[in-house]
Amino acid sequence: MSSLKERLLRHKKSISGTQEREEEVKIQTSAGEEPPGPSEEAREITGESGQASAVESDEWAVVGAAMEQTEWGEFVIRRRTYEAGFLHGQYELGRLSSCAEELLTLLEPAAGSAAADRSDAPFHERLLFLDTETTGLGHGAGNVPFMVGVGFYQGNQYHIEQMLIRHPGEESAMLVYLEQKLAAHPVLISYNGKSFDWPIVKNRYIMNRLELSAEPAGHIDFLHPSRSLWKHTLPSCRLGKVEEERLGVRREEDVPGSLAPTLYFQYLAQRDPSVLEGVFVHNELDVLSLAGLAVHFACLLNGSYDWSRARIFGLEECFRLGLWLDKIGRSGMADTVMNALAEELLAADELASEEPCLLPLAQFCKRRGRYTQACSLWSRYIALKGGRATASLEPYIELSMYYEHKEKEWERALAYAQEALDHLWRRDALKRSGERKASVHGGNRAREKEVREEDSDAVSLRKRIERLRRKAFSAASAMHATGAIGRESSDSSLSTKSSARSRAKRSAGSVGPVPASAPAQAAEPVMARVPQSTRKRKSGLSEAEQLSMPL
Repeated sequence: MSSLKERLLRHKKSISGTQEREEEVKIQTSAGEEPPGPSEEAREITGESGQASAVESDEWAVVGAAMEQTEWGEFVIRRRTYEAGFLHGQYELGRLSSCAEELLTLLEPAAGSAAADRSDAPFHERLLFLDTETTGLGHGAGNVPFMVGVGFYQGNQYHIEQMLIRHPGEESAMLVYLEQKLAAHPVLISYNGKSFDWPIVKNRYIMNRLELSAEPAGHIDFLHPSRSLWKHTLPSCRLGKVEEERLGVRREEDVPGSLAPTLYFQYLAQRDPSVLEGVFVHNELDVLSLAGLAVHFACLLNGSYDWSRARIFGLEECFRLGLWLDKIGRSGMADTVMNALAEELLAADELASEEPCLLPLAQFCKRRGRYTQACSLWSRYIALKGGRATASLEPYIELSMYYEHKEKEWERALAYAQEALDHLWRRDALKRSGERKASVHGGNRAREKEVREEDSDAVSLRKRIERLRRKAFSAASAMHATGAIGRESSDSSLSTKSSARSRAKRSAGSVGPVPASAPAQAAEPVMARVPQSTRKRKSGLSEAEQLSMPL
């Protein structure tokens, strides 16, 4: 700030000196004298300023940058160009030219159509990769993006331009230059840019009273697909961790982004451009990694990236890949991944670390209507973890629902519901035991036990068991009654045949003993052969009697 004040004071002195010389010229002209030419002092000042600007350009050459002169002012700019065959991690940057349109899937429908219709240029040339380095982490007016790095394609070449302001007076010139880049490349790509980078940049336009002529036609934030794919398999979804673990990029002696504000303030105090060399390199690698992620996601979307390559990172990552593809509308590709994953899970002899994706995969198959595959996965989970008290109740409940509503096998559904209730009791017993131990260790032996409400799972399971018992009992009674009616009808037919034979013998003159029990047996009512329990009305039984009935 002191240097800024000194420059303003020099500017005011030069203005006052100019005014004084103009007044002298007017006086001399009115007196008929010729106006004097430039003084030796003025020539010396002009020569010094020219030398100073040359010195400033030379000093930024230390970091590979130079001064950019525009009609709005000047700022520092650093340019880099990468050929199509440049390998960033495992991807060539020029590969995006053949698959960039797949990224339209990651845009909202309205933004995607606007981005596609705005220009006739190839889609990869409409992309502008953006990353900023700011003086802080907030969104307030005091947080200034002192460096803005952008990347864009021209043909198969990838160009990176990094703009730096040496003081707040150069911010307007930098923002106007950035607006020109946005007009030429209307689709913005960033990493956490929707929540951080772009709102801060827009705020700086407002603070500098600059009108942003046109918003970007679309904005793709790679943080969101990265979280969908790697939130459960990576310790962090920071750009540095993602590029290292999934793009194969290794940074050596990199300046962390959190240190960039400190280095910038050090530059303001020392005015040594070499202090910012690490910040330039860090920002350049971030912009390069944005292009590498664009190639990675485009290859995932067009099918050129084989899903089995994700298998080396674990089955959980394969499952997350299938979910992400289904989420963005690639259902066919998602089914391919999920079917292969289910086959591997069911065929494996042992599964230790891959258990977490069993139940979510079963739910995915259920939503797709593939109940046979879902039941196999639920049964697989029970076989792996059914003996543990901490096992999930979900597979038992789902199998009970399936056999009740789909297969109408009441007894099998009842067996799974009863197992679920047994697991719930064991789990609650462990929980109560842990609470008692904590109470003893805490010295709260005199504390009375709090009255706890019944768990909602236990209540629903009891209701399910009662309902299934009634259904199983009704089915068994119906089968028993049907069997009794069948036996009665067979006995009646036999009695009819024997009486007919007896009448035939009597008519033929043959005399023989006639069984006395035959007419009584034939006249016996059918309902007398039905067990008495089947004739009881269910409403007449108490709840305890219904629960104690044998199946």
